[in-house]
Amino acid sequence: MLLALGGRRASRRFRRYEVTGESMLPALRPGDWVIVDSMAYRGRAPRAGEVALALDPRDPSRTLVKRVAGVEAGGATQLLGDNPDASTDSRTLGAFAPSLLAGRVRWRYWPPPPRIRPAPWSTVPATAVREPSNVQT
Repeated sequence: MLLALGGRRASRRFRRYEVTGESMLPALRPGDWVIVDSMAYRGRAPRAGEVALALDPRDPSRTLVKRVAGVEAGGATQLLGDNPDASTDSRTLGAFAPSLLAGRVRWRYWPPPPRIRPAPWSTVPATAVREPSNVQT
């Protein structure tokens, strides 16, 4: 499930959402923030592998985030969570009508990706650091 933020920005193409459920683990985690292109599926059908937003057919006030598994001949889209044990998706709800698709996740922007941090200098052995012998001035 996602929380939408934007208020007056609701009419803009790109909106930000916070991931609140575990259905997309490990790709998306609770607390991740994503940017969604709300017009991505206006001119084309979703493609397998894309991460999409859809309105919950049981409660349209809820927005779900799922991966596109496929598009049926009639236009309905199969949406599946990456974590099947924690996901309510097409396995339970059936295919999603095109009118329920709310957009495509384009970027995850928070939290930033983990970075490899160098060890603090105090823990590096003295023999591992030396002055270059061929420095020219």
